[in-house]
Amino acid sequence: MPIERAGRLSELAFIERLRALPGGDRDVELGIGDDCAIVRAGGRRLLLTTDALVEDVHFRWRWDGPAGIGRRAFAVNASDIAAMGGTPRFALLSLVAPKRVATSELSRLVRGFAAAARASGCALVGGNLSSGARWMISVTLVGEPCGMPLRRSGARAGDLVYVSGQLGAAALAREILLGRRRGRASETAAFLRPTARLELGAALARARAATAAIDVSDGLLQDLGHLCRASGVGAVVEAERLPYASVLRRLPRRERLELALNGGEDYELIFTVRGQRAERIPSLPRVPVTAIGRIVPGSGLRVRAASGEALPVEVRGFDHFRR
Repeated sequence: MPIERAGRLSELAFIERLRALPGGDRDVELGIGDDCAIVRAGGRRLLLTTDALVEDVHFRWRWDGPAGIGRRAFAVNASDIAAMGGTPRFALLSLVAPKRVATSELSRLVRGFAAAARASGCALVGGNLSSGARWMISVTLVGEPCGMPLRRSGARAGDLVYVSGQLGAAALAREILLGRRRGRASETAAFLRPTARLELGAALARARAATAAIDVSDGLLQDLGHLCRASGVGAVVEAERLPYASVLRRLPRRERLELALNGGEDYELIFTVRGQRAERIPSLPRVPVTAIGRIVPGSGLRVRAASGEALPVEVRGFDHFRR
């Protein structure tokens, strides 16, 4: 695989190439292609995930302080554990920092990360520190499933599609932080302080309510598309049912729709449920869930207006290698 040509690929296409790598270890229950890998060790299932936050790609220092960036680094990784219906237990933190970085900055970042981890019942147990031209925060989490792990591949035609929380606030916040829109400082919290839906993911796994799940990191349509491809199905999303964040109310309808569907960074959960299992969906305080559509036979995604008319919406979620 010519890694140096990765810029000519989409991120998804490159991951598909990686899935073709030889495997075969009997202790690997689920490998490349989901929110976490599932492995067995000592007779126990473990969830494994890793991700990197790169300066000027995922964060900028003028947006937040070191402790806040550390907290965000934990939350966005813990969201993968939430999407699998698990709880994070152990964390490794690897930092690349400029040579002239102040020790106090490093300490505040690590303490912010460790505090967020402790609040979720997770322990920071090790890591690495290197120097480089720009900051990179690389996180590896080990989690445990709370019941049968949730996967992307269980949705079937007729299942209802749900999403937790509200959509679009984080994408709007990022636009404000980048200077592309005007807004108040209070309106940037959705991007700077995401919440991993760990309680909801664990409750869905325990109740065996969801047939498939994924978190919203790259955009609702793109992430729902990942779930549909893994399950071999399509989906219809009802535009009028989308739970828009209240901060989007001042925007024209078309802009609200675009931010909710393609903005990303919400870290809410998309999950599918068989119609007869809807009563099993856990009711959690402060975590509303909304039915936004249905899984259908075939492939692809359609967004439909209240009139039943198909809306001309493109999938434009985040892709690291898109030009």
